[in-house]
Amino acid sequence: MAMRRWAGAWAFAMAMSAASVAAAGDPIAVDVHNRSYKTPCAEEDNVYYTLTSNEVARFTVEAKTPAYVDTIVRDSTAPDFSGCTFGHSGGADGSHYTPPTATLWEDDEYVLKGVVYPDFWRPTVVPVKVGKLTQNFLHLVQLWRKTPAGPIEFLVFYPQDGYWRLKALPPFRMREVAYGSSFLFGPVEESTRPFVAYKSVAFDPKTVAFTIEFAAGGKATVALKRIEVGTAAVEVGFDGVDLSKLPFAGLRSMYVAPGNADTAETVVRVAPGGAPTSTVVVDYKDGKAADVAFTRTVPSTHNTSAPDIGFRDFRAK
Repeated sequence: MAMRRWAGAWAFAMAMSAASVAAAGDPIAVDVHNRSYKTPCAEEDNVYYTLTSNEVARFTVEAKTPAYVDTIVRDSTAPDFSGCTFGHSGGADGSHYTPPTATLWEDDEYVLKGVVYPDFWRPTVVPVKVGKLTQNFLHLVQLWRKTPAGPIEFLVFYPQDGYWRLKALPPFRMREVAYGSSFLFGPVEESTRPFVAYKSVAFDPKTVAFTIEFAAGGKATVALKRIEVGTAAVEVGFDGVDLSKLPFAGLRSMYVAPGNADTAETVVRVAPGGAPTSTVVVDYKDGKAADVAFTRTVPSTHNTSAPDIGFRDFRAK
């Protein structure tokens, strides 16, 4: 009898172990929190979403040119301060200033550049390493894809606060498309604006991937999955990052009205393969999502060609 009980317990333990192994890497749903508010100002980042899960190990960020791109006659990218209580000062955003820019690396397909501005809201030192080269004071890093029409910038990030932007290659009739929403990943903290504190950044030309060391511990790898006309994607993988108390990702954008927005709708699938539901981006109520995208179906007067941004394929540890 004792032997049978021991055998049963052993079989149960093995089954639980197998289930645990099988769960690693499986699709999961994460918590989506909407912290957006309404504003009449088109130059205010009033859209703010965070994603939380202490089980996530990797996920994909995808940028897709909006479905209405073929109807664009004029791609409007100029700032609009008409509904704002503040004005445009120029300078550090590059409108009246050409910042020093250097090529950090290039091959037959890609170019990596670094940019230095006069100042930055979060003046920390984050070393950016590319091979034997280390730069300590870069404010912006740009990745460009070489095309028959010339190099096209499609991925940028700010090492000092952890903001990234991604866009696809433009349709053949357009020279470029605009950036729109920004995203963050890693332990997302709060200050005068949300940020992620980096300790260092390293770029691997062989894999076209960045390794981010976080100031709070652990690291992430950001690997290019796809860059083509209409679609771009990167995969983010975490290693040793404590995500039990802080969001693992965030999205920042702007919305005034459907026709004046960098993103206007939140599209959520609660379960993998499930039917999507769409909500006005400032009205979404917190919930679970197997994937979530921030889209536009109406052409916007603000960054008309800027991409939809989706967070997809969340995988367990």
